[in-house]
Amino acid sequence: MNLFQKSNRPAVDRSTARLMFRYRATNFLVSFFRYAFLICIGYIIIMQLLFVVSYAFRPESQIDDPSVVWIPRSLTLENFKIAIEAMDYFRALGTTMGVQVLSGLIEVFSCSLVAYGIARFRFKGRNLIFFLAIAMIMIPPQMTAVPMSLNFAHFDVFGILGLIGKIIGKDIRPNLLDTGFTFWLPSLFGVGLRSGLFVFIYRQFFKGLPKELEEAAYIDGANPLTTYIRVILPSSGVAMLTVSIFSIVWHWNDYYLSVLYFSSNYPLSVMLDQINSNIFNTTGILAGGADGAAMAGVFLFILPPLIMYMILQRKFIASIDRVGIVG
Repeated sequence: MNLFQKSNRPAVDRSTARLMFRYRATNFLVSFFRYAFLICIGYIIIMQLLFVVSYAFRPESQIDDPSVVWIPRSLTLENFKIAIEAMDYFRALGTTMGVQVLSGLIEVFSCSLVAYGIARFRFKGRNLIFFLAIAMIMIPPQMTAVPMSLNFAHFDVFGILGLIGKIIGKDIRPNLLDTGFTFWLPSLFGVGLRSGLFVFIYRQFFKGLPKELEEAAYIDGANPLTTYIRVILPSSGVAMLTVSIFSIVWHWNDYYLSVLYFSSNYPLSVMLDQINSNIFNTTGILAGGADGAAMAGVFLFILPPLIMYMILQRKFIASIDRVGIVG
């Protein structure tokens, strides 16, 4: 018996060694491709950011200078002065904060309420409502933009205002275009920009909360709304942080709906698109000679969300694993 064990031990050791080699090789390859992918993505993003910063602080005389690649020989703030004037920056920033960012924050809470009802209560049509919420992710805004624009131009609720207008002989339907209501109302009712994704994220998170939290609140006499406000929301900081960053950044970057709903008093996303023509109108500089000012406008546009993400990045990255986005 001892001879049998001794004769098989080298074969067992070789088999174990091959398995260990395969395991280590697989881990090495996976790690290599993972880090290579992240380095490539990081290089693409950081290179573009460095390009913007380099041109934003570069004098006009060095824009087309082939001897200046990344680091300018001298720095200037003239490009920022031109960009601020061409974009009407502070006015556009106020519009963006009051319309886009506020809409994003409203959507954070409205989608959480919708998702809480879907995740924690059983009622007829629950799956249908959730399916419609998910369908909003797949429907591009271009398909609903024109009907939404017409509805906001003659805003009505179930045709009530139109019926009253026919009775009194006067159209009393308000025109909500060029106002913040075009973004506030969809966000308030949970059908705003990418609301379906936010409902999905919240639903996945709420499904993982222990039911004992709600049962304890019901024993203390709390109704469902009170439980949602005093128990569920304070326990949902992780999910709310994730949704808040997505919502604010996507509203901040939105151009299509902004240029559709507004004909004046544009937010920053639209003013950035028009910066070259505005620079020519204010300074007479053609688009080809205004690259520095245009890059300064890009830098001013991305600076507020970039600062926000730098402050919240640790909590945001940690929250991704806990909200159930992939579950």
